[in-house]
Amino acid sequence: MFYRFIGMALIVLLSGCSALQKTIDVHKPTASVTGVSIESLSTEAVTLLVDVKVTNPNSFALKTAGFDLDLLVNKHNIATINQPDSSLSLPAKGSNSVRLPVTLTFDQVIKSVGDLANKTELDYAVEGKVAINLPVLGDFDMPVDFAGVLPIPKQPDITFKNLNIDSIGLSGVKLSVDLEIVNPNRFDVNLSNVRYQLKTEGKSLGEGRIQNIDLLEGKTQHLSIPLSIAMSGMGSSLYRLLTSSDPIAVDVSVGADVDTNIGGWKSTPLSFETKQILNR
Repeated sequence: MFYRFIGMALIVLLSGCSALQKTIDVHKPTASVTGVSIESLSTEAVTLLVDVKVTNPNSFALKTAGFDLDLLVNKHNIATINQPDSSLSLPAKGSNSVRLPVTLTFDQVIKSVGDLANKTELDYAVEGKVAINLPVLGDFDMPVDFAGVLPIPKQPDITFKNLNIDSIGLSGVKLSVDLEIVNPNRFDVNLSNVRYQLKTEGKSLGEGRIQNIDLLEGKTQHLSIPLSIAMSGMGSSLYRLLTSSDPIAVDVSVGADVDTNIGGWKSTPLSFETKQILNR
């Protein structure tokens, strides 16, 4: 019995030493958010890609046990990345990275932090933890954080300035529409496939297309759209304008696609409509 007791004691002692040795040799991994990029952006929402890097200093491979990250704006939690079962393989004395998507709408931001009308940028932060299971030590959470700035895209503002009768002749009438276009963004904007049309009493006075209009950041641009109407194509309202002093109502509509040089930008449609009174 004495020798059996001694043998059991040695086994326990050696097991304890082995566990202690493992504890000494196990080093805690580290995690960090190495960057945040824009996957897609529009005037309604933005999808971010959060790059998380985990480094394993140990001589044996490990796996993560989940990711739990919050996207905050003005300390308000706007969106969450919660992947409790996500497993990222970590090679011995190496590292690995994962790219985690998170989407937020600007409506969500407005509900949490208020109006964005006068803001062109948005301060945000990513905070949370990466979980990992370590031998002997058990579950371990690695905190991560990151801060950055996002652009808040806004539609260009179009304002009707004037509708001009440039000339009247036997062959027809030449008109021009003066518009003012303001780019309120802190980045350049391109209006492509610009479409315009003028109507009165449901009859077209003229229409056309402009391939591209480049708008510099924060700048205002004036645009004059020329229109020519043949005498045979005149409606009764335009004929009244030419032959009398009676005013006529003219519907002006402009459509375009809004594009930028921002990576991930989703082309956004733009429309403008107004009714104006034209006098001779």
